[in-house]
Amino acid sequence: MEKSIFGIGLFLGAVAIRHGFDSGCRKAELLAINDSDLYHSKLVRFYTRIGFKAVYEVTGSSIGDSAHQLVWGGVGTRMDASIEELLFKWCSRFKPKTDLL
Repeated sequence: MEKSIFGIGLFLGAVAIRHGFDSGCRKAELLAINDSDLYHSKLVRFYTRIGFKAVYEVTGSSIGDSAHQLVWGGVGTRMDASIEELLFKWCSRFKPKTDLL
């Protein structure tokens, strides 16, 4: 595998998205964890750029956040994306490039 600016983390995410699609899932969910304001804002921008949309802010300040914190393990911005849209938008990044001579 040639070096990528995306790194292994994004590759594993792409594999998980494809597995979800093959398993019949239609929606991908994640939590942009809020460990620090600077890093959190970078995560939200990055995930928005790749196709996720913010759906809920888990702050831990309400009893309703308890379930989110149990599932996600922290506070932050809950984000969703259509798996089909992610695959359509990003599939060309993961296809091998062939040289036509």
